[in-house]
Amino acid sequence: MSITTDTYAMRETLERLNKDATNTIDKADNCTVKLSDLSTLLAAYKIELNKGNHLRKLLDQETNAQ
Repeated sequence: MSITTDTYAMRETLERLNKDATNTIDKADNCTVKLSDLSTLLAAYKIELNKGNHLRKLLDQETNAQ
């Protein structure tokens, strides 16, 4: 089963993160974002990394089988 991370909800999350980060930058370059949005982004990133690792393993197996 594949998990899709490129969804409307994820794009909305990214937009909120971008707005929150840019609108709350202070003089020390700190910003404030919602924890739930940041957690969603990190979860999607981990999923995509795992997809890449899985694909790389499959390609390596195919290469070694030939």
